[in-house]
Amino acid sequence: MSVQDPLFSVLPSFRTRSVDRLSEIVQTSFAATITKLVRKDAEIDARGDRFELPSTVLWSCSYGMPIRLKFPEGEQLRVQFQRRGFGATHAGKEVIAVDQRQSCIFAGEAEVDFGDGYAQVAWRVPVDALRRKLSVLTGCSITHPLAFDPVLNLTTPQSRSMLHVLESLLGIIDAEPAVSARLLRSELESALLVALLCAARHNYRDVLDRGVPAAAPWQVRRAESFIEANWDKPITIDDIVEAGGASARSVFRTFRQSRGYTPLQFAKQIRLRHAKRLLEDRDSTNNVTEVALTCGFSDLSRFSKDFSRAFGVAPSTLLQRKR
Repeated sequence: MSVQDPLFSVLPSFRTRSVDRLSEIVQTSFAATITKLVRKDAEIDARGDRFELPSTVLWSCSYGMPIRLKFPEGEQLRVQFQRRGFGATHAGKEVIAVDQRQSCIFAGEAEVDFGDGYAQVAWRVPVDALRRKLSVLTGCSITHPLAFDPVLNLTTPQSRSMLHVLESLLGIIDAEPAVSARLLRSELESALLVALLCAARHNYRDVLDRGVPAAAPWQVRRAESFIEANWDKPITIDDIVEAGGASARSVFRTFRQSRGYTPLQFAKQIRLRHAKRLLEDRDSTNNVTEVALTCGFSDLSRFSKDFSRAFGVAPSTLLQRKR
């Protein structure tokens, strides 16, 4: 399953048809060097778009010609996702194809081949961000370095879920810089970090996969109180876990057992209730779109369906009744 276009349009970082200029750009942006041009007479059309998330960075890159870049060892994981064409990463003696069936995860020195027509989304993730997320998920202290298998199989259910989260994130990157976009980007980045830890093979998989003790009901109530108090701000899994005082899986499992829904579903309910109050407020002049965006919903169709399911009336109908 490949990640689809379009390129990011929020922060275009470079466009060039000059090899010399591209050499400067990749050195500045990635600390990388061009080690091979397969066809020196080919026309270059290098494009790169950068988008900063709260803890990580997404890049969308293509070069319009076969090219090889050498990346140094770093403190960030680089996770490659194919968008079109074929690419490969050379890490030591291993050559890892990057296509619809598999991705590549690497932090050490490596060379990346961009084949003819190849384009990718590269996710740069600080290792510390993954360690913190893993500690939150498991409730354990992560004392040893987190090491990933460089091959990420994209055909597993966990990987397909990760790609769905990634595509959802890419889908809102072009949205207007509204409250809803900030909420969604923060929450989807957190979900993507969790999805990567669940989909990839690493040296803490046994800790992640084993059972954990359930959280006490008071911890669930504390998490609910936190969500109610911060409904209009980006709420991450880490925030909920810190408020609940237990590991992420404990809180989420006990939430579902005692409430019948997850903390994020509870957050949606709270935001829908606030949307209803705004639509019923006779002093408010907001329309349905403004109310949806204010309450963290960027997909108006989904907002209308969720609202109708929750209250038995469409938001537009409720607004008309008020008028």
